[in-house]
Amino acid sequence: MERRTLAAHRWRLIFIGAGALLAAWLLRHVLRALAMQILAASLLAAAALPICRHLERRLPASLAAVLALAVLLAGAAAMVMLLFPPLLAQLRALGESLPALTENLQAAITHFTLLLEERGIELTALRDGLLARLSDAAGSLVSRAMGLLTTLIGSLSKVLLAPLASFYLLRDRRRIAAWLTLLLPVKHRARGVRAAREMKRETAAFFRGQLILSAAVGSMTAAALALLRVPGWLLLGALMGVLELVPYIGPVIAGVPAVLLALQAGWARALWTLAALIIIQEAEGTILSPRLVGDATALHPLAVLLLVSAGGMLGGTLGMVAVIPAVVSVRGALRGWRE
Repeated sequence: MERRTLAAHRWRLIFIGAGALLAAWLLRHVLRALAMQILAASLLAAAALPICRHLERRLPASLAAVLALAVLLAGAAAMVMLLFPPLLAQLRALGESLPALTENLQAAITHFTLLLEERGIELTALRDGLLARLSDAAGSLVSRAMGLLTTLIGSLSKVLLAPLASFYLLRDRRRIAAWLTLLLPVKHRARGVRAAREMKRETAAFFRGQLILSAAVGSMTAAALALLRVPGWLLLGALMGVLELVPYIGPVIAGVPAVLLALQAGWARALWTLAALIIIQEAEGTILSPRLVGDATALHPLAVLLLVSAGGMLGGTLGMVAVIPAVVSVRGALRGWRE
């Protein structure tokens, strides 16, 4: 009798799991949109949490949450209004100078391949293919950049409910934490609380340090490129700051256009630009990152590269950015659970 009951219970669980997987696959677009809303609300609430805690000393929880979100959103809006017009102007200027840059690159590739051909290395087919691809890429680069901005604005419009959800997360965070704690079995409750606290500590330390690090590297890059009179220095600095969130790979991707744009003024300026970028990255790796991020990651560089590659294959650019925080969060939870 017990065997029949266990078998029936097992089959019931299998059917429920299969039904849940089928429902998740059918509703994957809705679930993805909901996940984006929850992620945006969680990040916004985490950013406003220090302000909210300070205000809660003198104000009710609801008012403190509203004021904290208002201060944060007002600061973000002011920054966007301050930086967006010059960034857009530099993007248009780069679009106008793109034909000259393309011609310089084509001339450099042709000259290099001719030098190799004089020494018996035949690269005519490779040269023609590179020149054709360069022309195609140059023709669509600005339009792709403008399309990316449009897509970004459209994506932001889809998370307009995030501020409202983040308000409830801020106001009721203690109640939500208590409710989630009660869901755990009593014998595992202390472990679960420790795991959640360790996960929160490591994730918050990583995000705080990484955002400050990205802002510092982006500002230093913009300042160095402005001193070297590289076109689009503000845009390139912002690009370096954003791609700093992708370890190892991001700074290389952001550094290539900076060197190519400096190449318009000659090899000397391109070499100075490359040297400035290398110095900034060395300062980031030896001085800034240990102080700001510290042991929040403590992952081997090979493991980071493999994780970033896997994140890119699974989720594109967003996956490359999110994979390291996810690993840090899970590692913190496992550490708290074992302790």
